[in-house]
Amino acid sequence: MEKLSGSWTRVFDQFWFVPAVCVVAAVVLAQSVVAVDRWLPENLDSPWISWLYAVGIDGSRGMLSAIGGSMLAVAATAFSITISVVATASSTYGPRLVRNFMADRGNQVVLGVLVSTFIYSLLVLRTIRSASDDLAQPFVPHLAVNLAVVLAVADVALVVYFIHHIADSVQVDTLVHGVRRRLLAVIDRWHPEERPEELVRSAGGRRGGGQVSAGVVGYVITVDLERLGSFAADQDVFVELVPRVGDHVLSGEPLFRVWPEHRAEELADRLRRTVALGDSRSADQDVRFAEQQVVELAVRALSPSTNDPYTAVNAIEEVAAGIVAAVSRPLPGDTVVVDGVHRLRYGVVGLDEIVDMPFDQIRPHATGHVSVLCALVDLAARIGSATVHPAVERQVREHVEVLLEQFRDSAPNPRDLARVERHVTARLGG
Repeated sequence: MEKLSGSWTRVFDQFWFVPAVCVVAAVVLAQSVVAVDRWLPENLDSPWISWLYAVGIDGSRGMLSAIGGSMLAVAATAFSITISVVATASSTYGPRLVRNFMADRGNQVVLGVLVSTFIYSLLVLRTIRSASDDLAQPFVPHLAVNLAVVLAVADVALVVYFIHHIADSVQVDTLVHGVRRRLLAVIDRWHPEERPEELVRSAGGRRGGGQVSAGVVGYVITVDLERLGSFAADQDVFVELVPRVGDHVLSGEPLFRVWPEHRAEELADRLRRTVALGDSRSADQDVRFAEQQVVELAVRALSPSTNDPYTAVNAIEEVAAGIVAAVSRPLPGDTVVVDGVHRLRYGVVGLDEIVDMPFDQIRPHATGHVSVLCALVDLAARIGSATVHPAVERQVREHVEVLLEQFRDSAPNPRDLARVERHVTARLGG
């Protein structure tokens, strides 16, 4: 079974993580290169390395000051651009997509390298000594100074890349493709093509059980199922995770139920450590939230203030990839078996929920756009032809019937109604 642990993933996605790593690397690099400069002899006659000594004390100080100051200014400008893009994306595409911008590796690397170049130049600058200084003998870290020039040239290339990347990141196509990839990733995690041997589907939950409360208020972000199943086997207990990933829990609400009941209090703290609760949902393991991000793009595009049915159609086409992947595979397991004994049960998002979301949330806003209605019909046809579950095929046909009924009640233009009805007949056979 795949390990579903998101603690380190959440740390890696933090906006500060990559810049912090770059700054630490800059400190280590500066100290290391200066140490090499101190080890090298003062006068080297080799023509291959004579170019390293072309800059004197004053020139080295001026060069490092210029590089450090300019890189810090560029980093501040890049940060301002990023904040502006985040604000624009939040108001246009939805606040839940802001995290995707903040977790963007390209933005993090650019800002990290620019800031680390400033730190590197500052640390090398403080090691330069002239004859007028009261400290030691004159010293110029030629190798370190020339490396700073190389970093400055690389930073210019990064700035060009950043301008292109930040402009591309706010394009609708880029946003939709990004949320589609996240949806497919989480579908593959919870709905694999082949169910692992240690996962089975249970007939139903048990009654009773010792309750382990959540202890804090928040959303269930990630669950370490592998660790949880192994722990239940080691302790010879059966554990049920009550909320699903993405559910909101209060501090006094049950997080786990444990059998035998008297072991619940004893194991409470260690059980809680296998579940990460947070103030906001994450698409790392949350199928519903990953799908909601795609659907939200369509809903916002159909708002009167935006009125962009083309983006809505694009979002509907992209959400089909995740839904079709889920309905074309066997039902996922919800119980972990260790050495032939049921040890852990957890809730999974049903196919009915995955299929219902785009229809239920987009349909109320789509009656005024024939192209969007046809896209929903196409979505139903794709799901119906791909699914291996007869109940899902019946479900999408019911959605199309509701869609047509709602469209007729809105008194559409007869030509629009005829067009939608012909499309339904062509795709679903009536």
